[in-house]
Amino acid sequence: MLNDLRLRLRSFFHRDSVGSELSDELRFHFDQQVQKLTASGVPLDEARRRARLAIGTRDQIHEEFRDATGVRFVESLLQDIRFALRMLRKSPGFTAVAVLTLALGIGANTAIFSVVDAILLKPLPYPDANRLAIVLSSFGNEHRAPSSGYAFEQMRQHSRLFKQIGGIWVTNATIVGTSDPQPEGIKLAEVTADFLPLICNRPALGRFFVQQDAAQRSSLSIVISYGLWRRKFDADRSIIGKPLHIGDNSLTILGVLPQDFRLIFPDDASVPETPDVYILLSGSKFTPGGPAFLHLVGRLRSGATIAQAQSELDVIAGQLRATVKSYNAQNYSLQVIPFQQDDVRNVRSVLVILFGGVGFVLLIACANVANLLLARAGSRQRETTVRAALGASRGRLVRQLLTESIMLAFFGGMAAVFVGWAALQGLLALRPQSLLHLGTIRLDAVALAFTFIVALLTGIVFGVAPALATTRLDLTTGLKSTGDGRFSPKQGSKVALILCEVAVSFALLTGTGLLVRTFVSVLHVDPGFQPANVLSFTTLGGDYPFLHQLQQNLSAFSGVQSVSVVSHVPLDNGGPGNWYEYYWPEGASSEQQNTAMADYRSILPGYFKTIGATMIEGRDFTDTDDASHQHVIIVDDALAKSAWPGQDALGKRLHISDSPAGWYKFQDDWGVVVGVVHHVQYHSLTVMVRPQVYEPYQLAPRPVSFVLRASAPLPSLIAPIRGQISKLNKTVAVTRFIPLSELVAEARSQTRFITFLSGALAGLALLLTCIGIYGVTSYLVKSRTSEIGIRMALGASPRDVRRLVLRSGMAPVVFGCLIGIALSLPLTPLLAALLFGVRPMDAPTFAATALFLCGVGFFSCYIPARRAMKVDPLVALRYE
Repeated sequence: MLNDLRLRLRSFFHRDSVGSELSDELRFHFDQQVQKLTASGVPLDEARRRARLAIGTRDQIHEEFRDATGVRFVESLLQDIRFALRMLRKSPGFTAVAVLTLALGIGANTAIFSVVDAILLKPLPYPDANRLAIVLSSFGNEHRAPSSGYAFEQMRQHSRLFKQIGGIWVTNATIVGTSDPQPEGIKLAEVTADFLPLICNRPALGRFFVQQDAAQRSSLSIVISYGLWRRKFDADRSIIGKPLHIGDNSLTILGVLPQDFRLIFPDDASVPETPDVYILLSGSKFTPGGPAFLHLVGRLRSGATIAQAQSELDVIAGQLRATVKSYNAQNYSLQVIPFQQDDVRNVRSVLVILFGGVGFVLLIACANVANLLLARAGSRQRETTVRAALGASRGRLVRQLLTESIMLAFFGGMAAVFVGWAALQGLLALRPQSLLHLGTIRLDAVALAFTFIVALLTGIVFGVAPALATTRLDLTTGLKSTGDGRFSPKQGSKVALILCEVAVSFALLTGTGLLVRTFVSVLHVDPGFQPANVLSFTTLGGDYPFLHQLQQNLSAFSGVQSVSVVSHVPLDNGGPGNWYEYYWPEGASSEQQNTAMADYRSILPGYFKTIGATMIEGRDFTDTDDASHQHVIIVDDALAKSAWPGQDALGKRLHISDSPAGWYKFQDDWGVVVGVVHHVQYHSLTVMVRPQVYEPYQLAPRPVSFVLRASAPLPSLIAPIRGQISKLNKTVAVTRFIPLSELVAEARSQTRFITFLSGALAGLALLLTCIGIYGVTSYLVKSRTSEIGIRMALGASPRDVRRLVLRSGMAPVVFGCLIGIALSLPLTPLLAALLFGVRPMDAPTFAATALFLCGVGFFSCYIPARRAMKVDPLVALRYE
């Protein structure tokens, strides 16, 4: 094969020397044959004649050699390319329109493919990422819960299919005592010994935790992030072994993570991308029936499957239910899911739908260019006929025309790289928070290869039909034609392409209409609070007296209307991990217990007034609602209706969980309902995840955030707030100053992003369809000029001509809409997961899309129709 390839390359690039060598060899064989014949008694002239007949002529053998080595094919291909370039250069207007159309279609595909490749196709940046899996817990109605420390220990000890299992839980902490006099709030990740080695090959400096550290209960060593190392220690390479003061503890730096290391967990895990400090998780938290807080990741052994691992975890979950009473009551189970699959579950359907949408746009672009080629075919029919008359085969003609199509696609692909790059920059600028951590999105070699493969296939797709139509020749008729464009492929193919464009555009516009209505519905969703003029910020450190005093001091600021504290700010996914537990009303049967869960929130008095939540009945908390008095709670209306349907919730007792002794000191208790508040959307604007139970901060201390309502500009309050906190306690750090209005806007961002992209694709499809309808209608008017002249000469009015053109132009638009309805019926249900406040089969949206598309089609046909009305019969009849 190598020798054959070498011969073919040499035959092409060194044609003269190879031809000379072949001539010399032929001459040698000819002389040998003549000598042989003359030696046998054949006269010299006869010997030469016989040798020439036996060996063949020189030109014949040279041609056979060129065919055998592929030289002829390559030369003819290069000839086709040169001719195609000349023809495209001769028609700059046609070339520019076709290249721009393809650039838009292919460029949109390139941009979306870059996102799909980075998020869905490329493996996570972890060792053996294809064998990583997330382990989730299920209990009661909660199916995506973290695991307890005790469950983790049981899995680590009894699993045979997982090579490693690690867990992480992230909280807030404060760095003090460095060169910076101000304490700094950080994200502190508590991890098991196996966690970092599981997803990182090696540290940049030092080492990771090992199992011996866990066995020795060593909790005074830490691994820090690359960013913290650069920020706090100026990238000092001698940092290993030095102390870092976090809160009241002095911890020894054990290692530094690589610069490109990041965590990629699902949004609902509350695990940030780059925690600042990693500390070994204390084994004292691994108690049977303890809180579920660990997010687990495991690596399967080579050859093990997810199904096998699931079967093993089912057995372990059964053992846990048999040994821990609360697990049995909660019907505890475990679920294993491929890490990457779980990580992108919220965006997979969105990206697949968008990828399908840009595919539709590319089909419309192909149809437009095919129509351009069909229209151009009429002016080239005489050229094609002459070529056929001179001996060109139909295959040779098709190849020439296909070469022109592929060259168009090539230039369109080159332009698409720039269009795709620009579109990708726009996508990255507009993408919501949920897409920020899911991969590094860029226009890389894979995306470029995809672009040119799509360009090649596109050139073939839109070029085959016009090429075949052009070569259906009648030589007699074709040679008689004058080349004025009257002889062209049948108009039915053009009309069919327009019909397909309209149908595909209808499907895209319908989907966009549904998403626009969804976004409008999301804009009108009541989040349960009034976000305008409310600022939130997080304090790290400080006890209840500090929080109470700070609340009083901030309330005295000019322009501040109300201040309070809450453990979880609504719609803030970057805050502490969610706290939810079981609840049941007094008198509930054993079957009703451990089934329903609520989000628990710790607050100070004035919280509902500050955020603008509606107190339906009852009262707010007071400063005396502490452990020395009756344990009181406030519930939302969703819980009140569920626990006491048709009854007044005030004064009712509810079984709840609290922790008056501090974080991790959970205990069961009974709370008396003193107030009912309107449900607040903490997780999403469109889904009520769980009802809410509010407890006084004194009875359930948690990491807290302040909320502050003010008439003064919110940014102007940040510096005074920092100064007040420093004045009260210099060891308390403050971070995350975020207006609630920004959190609401971020909650709408994914719907806004999807709606914008869908609208952009639908707008592009509509533009291309309008161009197609206008082009075909204009061409039909031109091709029927003589017919229009005859009609007008026989008495037809301009209005009659306009009606004729509009009827012929609008027919494919109307029938395309009917086909579009049939196409949309099975496609719109695929959007169901993205819709809110509207059904996939929404009749008003379908009707509005049809009317809008018909209106646009009418406008596209009207301009050529007006032009047809102005045809001079005398000029038109000269065509005859």
